[in-house]
Amino acid sequence: MDLDGIISTKQTVNYESKTRAVDSNTAVSFSIRVREVELRFVRDGSFLRENLLKHRTIASPVIGLEIPPCFLAGEEICRGYVAKALSKTIIPTWIQPFILPQICKDAITEGKRSGFMVEAQVGAVKQTYINNCIDVNDYNSEGRKIPTEPDCPICLQDFGPRSIITKLRCCDYNFHRDCILTWLGHKPSCPTCRDDICGVSLNPRHVINQMELQYELKRVSFEKRSKTLGWTKRVSRISLNP
Repeated sequence: MDLDGIISTKQTVNYESKTRAVDSNTAVSFSIRVREVELRFVRDGSFLRENLLKHRTIASPVIGLEIPPCFLAGEEICRGYVAKALSKTIIPTWIQPFILPQICKDAITEGKRSGFMVEAQVGAVKQTYINNCIDVNDYNSEGRKIPTEPDCPICLQDFGPRSIITKLRCCDYNFHRDCILTWLGHKPSCPTCRDDICGVSLNPRHVINQMELQYELKRVSFEKRSKTLGWTKRVSRISLNP
């Protein structure tokens, strides 16, 4: 299946900083720590059912950055220096544009007095969605959807009609989306079976467009009727993607 055109990405970056006095002649220095979370989902057209394929957390070591006084005269010159400095670090390139203005703002503010360090904590979440698709593992051999448990194992509340239900692809347990993502923020394993959730490889044959699913179910139904009636004609699979 061609996944082009159905993939969307949501990126969120949270930047927090505090300042402390240090024995330094530098106008302002930074210590930056980045915690990156990468998530990948397959979700259906309603956006209420999704399978979590990947959850990975990467914490970087503390990254040091010093900004000389001559680059604190204005925002533009500060941005140019900091952007070049960030490009030489291990901070992912997609995160750098989000934190660049915050670093410059802190630097220009604190640069008015020497001997201070800014300690920045960065939390970044990148969510990738394969939209309007279903995972064929959610269906049995007859094309019927496998029933979902009635409640969330974490909060023990029912899955309401508008609840976003997230299934862990590694073990097939279902949870409220907010419940499981909060849990995974502390522990990288399923709260029910303890399976590790570092990532599940995506086999393209296990993901199917919902229009293709409807066609496939009709094809299977037709073939079953054909066998019952003794017909020999077979319907060929037609790709719905150009």
